[in-house]
Amino acid sequence: MTCLLASTLLLFASATFAHAAECKEVGFGKCYSVRARYRIYADGDALWPIGTKRLLDTTDPKLDEMLEKADWQEHSLFGDFVVCPQSPYIQGHKQSVCIGSYKNLKLTKR
Repeated sequence: MTCLLASTLLLFASATFAHAAECKEVGFGKCYSVRARYRIYADGDALWPIGTKRLLDTTDPKLDEMLEKADWQEHSLFGDFVVCPQSPYIQGHKQSVCIGSYKNLKLTKR
């Protein structure tokens, strides 16, 4: 069962998904690419860009569904994301972003 779930998630995660209609630039900066970890936290979902100390506040129902199927408290998703800022950047604060697309997702255990 675990092997079937893992292979199903891997097939689902290897595709590239776009949310162009839902995610667009709104005046807080241009959309950009980032290699990051997507995780569900107690106070919400966030992306952690690799090599930084920043957390980007975001949510994506499809990513949440993938993590919930694999036990969200024990797993994270690493991948390449295109994000668009939805709030101004303020040092020391989470910036809200929407996820325009993602690819190369890898489900990892914490």
